[in-house]
Amino acid sequence: MNGPSKKKAITGREIPPPIAKAEPGRARPVTPKVPKSFSENLRRIDWQDLELFLQVAEAGSVRAGAAATRHSIGTIRRRIARIEDKLGESLADRDPLGLKLTPAGNRLLSIALEMRRLRHSLESDDEISPSRERVRIAVTEGLGTYWLMPRLVEFQRDHPELDIVLICDMQRSDVASGESDVAIQLEQPQDERTLVEGLGCLHLMPFASDRYLRGAGIPKSVDEWPNHRLVWQEADQVASHLLPFILGTSEPDHLIAIRTNSSSAHFRAIASGGGIGILPTYARAISRRVRPLDLGVHLRREIFCVSNPDRHDASCVQLTLTWLRDSFDGSQFPWFHDQFVHPRDFEKAISSSNVISLFEGFIDIIDRDDI
Repeated sequence: MNGPSKKKAITGREIPPPIAKAEPGRARPVTPKVPKSFSENLRRIDWQDLELFLQVAEAGSVRAGAAATRHSIGTIRRRIARIEDKLGESLADRDPLGLKLTPAGNRLLSIALEMRRLRHSLESDDEISPSRERVRIAVTEGLGTYWLMPRLVEFQRDHPELDIVLICDMQRSDVASGESDVAIQLEQPQDERTLVEGLGCLHLMPFASDRYLRGAGIPKSVDEWPNHRLVWQEADQVASHLLPFILGTSEPDHLIAIRTNSSSAHFRAIASGGGIGILPTYARAISRRVRPLDLGVHLRREIFCVSNPDRHDASCVQLTLTWLRDSFDGSQFPWFHDQFVHPRDFEKAISSSNVISLFEGFIDIIDRDDI
């Protein structure tokens, strides 16, 4: 607590200054008890309590932390109070805008982040056999499942010394804290500690299956949206704020028939005749079950490669970065070119050996019984 005002901590209690106990008797003078240092008190804190404090601090408020960790607000306050008791200092003040950390709270947050990073690093080291290097790649679900995984098999075959973990998730990976070594994402990272480079661009447009179009007809413009069923993906890194622009209405909800958070389920819904949906243009390179619709709707998303600076120079990470740059090379794969290339112009690229051997019938063979 700083100053005489004695602000209330987030737990609603005041943290009193250490009080020296008086010794009985008059034979010896009372020696004031010297308060323990921050680092000494830190050793008394349970890691699970510290990790909970870290999660709540990252969430921005106790209420948001309760939702993220599935702990009750009372439990969170009680466990943060336990940390404050052991430190002898408050960690956060009540603030209507969220969690306002004290200097001690900010110091503890930095320590907790570093401890988590070290824990991830140690866990990774424990899991790796001495003869192989592990590299963890986080990527959005669609790019991981439909684009990288078929190529990854070949990459690992060429580099058997690598133990590769591919994490396919629409939620962004916390690269700086060690959750992954490299992340492929569609949003610019906010953490300045990471290293970032552009790999290419993802181009998106409306697609539908022949099955659906035979029954519903082929739309000629976005004005015909109300006559069709639409399929939409709702997930992190999906530009949902553009939906009104795509559909040309400020109230798009009544036009959507199917919603899903999964890229795989989204593709299958469109390919199975569920309706019209927005897909990356490379969908035409991996499957003939969906066809692009020329409705004047073209979206462009940059593809970012984010790497952990602590692991960037490792040989396994450098090999992976080289492979990723090649995988998203727009001169080989026009669907990742900076400029939009229509899927009808993919034929030459699709017929080349570096695509056809990996992706011919990739989806169609798997789903042949569904046709």
